[in-house]
Amino acid sequence: MLIALAILQGCVSTGSNQVAESLQFYRGQLSPVGDSWSLQRCYSRQHRVLTDPEGVVRLRYGEQAVLTGLPLYMELKATESGAVRQVLVAGGGSRTCAAELNGVELRAAGADPDWAADLSGNRLEVRDQSRLMRLIFRVEESPVRTGGGREWHGSLKTPAGEQFKVELSLREVGCIDSVGVWYGLKAVMNLNGRSHKGCARYGDLANRSLPGVYRSELVGEAGPLRTIALRVSRDGTAELTENHHDGGGVTVRQGSWRLLPTGKLMLHLLLRDGQAEQQVRLFRRHRDGTLVLEGGEVDYGMAGLRLSPE
Repeated sequence: MLIALAILQGCVSTGSNQVAESLQFYRGQLSPVGDSWSLQRCYSRQHRVLTDPEGVVRLRYGEQAVLTGLPLYMELKATESGAVRQVLVAGGGSRTCAAELNGVELRAAGADPDWAADLSGNRLEVRDQSRLMRLIFRVEESPVRTGGGREWHGSLKTPAGEQFKVELSLREVGCIDSVGVWYGLKAVMNLNGRSHKGCARYGDLANRSLPGVYRSELVGEAGPLRTIALRVSRDGTAELTENHHDGGGVTVRQGSWRLLPTGKLMLHLLLRDGQAEQQVRLFRRHRDGTLVLEGGEVDYGMAGLRLSPE
């Protein structure tokens, strides 16, 4: 459910007499260019021009940018044509793109006291640094009583017999954390009656930005030798195609992909030209989005295999 909210694969109403519009998720460094905005997307060389018809970007940029004209990290929801409808996160340092919260659907955190809660399905991991506690709850979503938002609750009993109860609630209200980053969600966690306040954001960011097509051209003295293309799909499937220009034909491998906790991409290839095959390949992802094959197979030359995003 949270993933569906984060990606907004559904539709948002734009008025009683207008057709609902589908929103896309974007993240990266945003800079003003005249009346528009240029987004340098995370793990990509591409820039995307966005517009701000409702003024939501200009408002957050004006509050968060150190100097006018400098890039500012943002997470946004925009139409396919690039019209921004909502700002989710604004602010953060130059390495904010690396904070992808892999495997975490939603993170809530605060500084007074120092706490964090990671939600993944019905699993809520709570860390209370002020009491050096780490608790893992099975939670259920609760009907929201008033004011909108979302709520979860759960309980557990430790091996020592100690009882814990937790309630986590989110509201779509602007929130600024202890280092000045703006978030579109405010969070309140009650742990055994003790209130913890903070901000919240959606995670699993790599699983939204990584799908796409990656390509490499291997060239020899006589010209192109081989074109290699990797298609990574949002449904978890992957296809690796190698087109041999020297008359070797086309090889198509199919399987699945998974992002490891280390941030590396693992391909599990099960079919080669329709025939059963078992092969695992591991790729490092560079800051520009390039995927570099681990292991340095000599089949791809001295430089190895480097696949660039299209």
